[in-house]
Amino acid sequence: MKILQILNPVIPLPAKTVGGSERIVEYLIDELLTLGHEVTFMGHKDSKLKSEVKHISIGNYLDKTTIKSVWMHLIKHKYDVVHNHGRLMHFAPIIWGSTRKIHTFHMADLDNKGFRNFLKMTPKNLTFTPCARWIQEKYVHIGGNWNYVNNGLPMDKYKFENTVVDQDAPLVIICRISPGKGIVDAIHIAIKTGKKLIIAGKIGDYEHEKEWFEQNVGQFLNNGQITFVGEIDDVQKNALLNTASALIIPTKDSEAFNTTMIEANACGCPVISYNKFCFPEFIVNGKNGFTGVDPKALVEAIGRLGEINRNDCRKHFEAHYNSKIMALNYINQYQIKV
Repeated sequence: MKILQILNPVIPLPAKTVGGSERIVEYLIDELLTLGHEVTFMGHKDSKLKSEVKHISIGNYLDKTTIKSVWMHLIKHKYDVVHNHGRLMHFAPIIWGSTRKIHTFHMADLDNKGFRNFLKMTPKNLTFTPCARWIQEKYVHIGGNWNYVNNGLPMDKYKFENTVVDQDAPLVIICRISPGKGIVDAIHIAIKTGKKLIIAGKIGDYEHEKEWFEQNVGQFLNNGQITFVGEIDDVQKNALLNTASALIIPTKDSEAFNTTMIEANACGCPVISYNKFCFPEFIVNGKNGFTGVDPKALVEAIGRLGEINRNDCRKHFEAHYNSKIMALNYINQYQIKV
């Protein structure tokens, strides 16, 4: 098939540190190429892709002509499938045409005026493929055709190296540093369990974000139990997750699909999280992690980490969340007419 992948030009591919949706699109493109499909990518001007991929630049996130560039390309070129990971209005020139259209939501807050107005346009041959089942279940009542497809990672992206970790192995939280990510909860949970905590992630560029970090996290960084290591790349993440007792994600923000949780399981690392958003459909309690309703429940879960076989975490990733499975599920959607 001749397939176009569209992504908002926020971060160039391949993503080095941050960039959840960018990583997923990259992995999907690689799998589609392996399966023999012709792929064109529209995204950030600085993206560096394999030579087999045709790259159409649509500028960067500051470029106000992005939508116009997408529209002009769709008017002039034909594809078997247009798979959009960006703005819904990218579809405008082909919204009532016969071209197979797939839209993947990499976010979970969808019920807004713009989305409802788009649905009123009655797009043809379009399927919404949110990256997690819970998003579909929450919004399918609004209308449209829905078939979720979970995200996946390449089997060799992260390596499983340790079947057993040290008894004093730390907890790890990896996220963008902000109030809604549950970092403060993670700190208090670590203190209550006596576990060390390593915090990895990027502090925002705005002054208020830096002030929040200093006021709410900085005060805990001098006791030897809580460590902040900043932004990390894939190699550092692989090493960290292989030696951590668990990845903890006590987020308060709505999480569509937390890619870090499958990165952790790929390294054999269990995941501890609240029982909401994407986590209940990913975590099988006692097999690849634990969920709980509040900080007290997560403290209790950390006390049960010895029940988990880290081999089972890796097997869970391989069986359900590798990128080939993701690509085959998308191809199935590409071939359906609605």
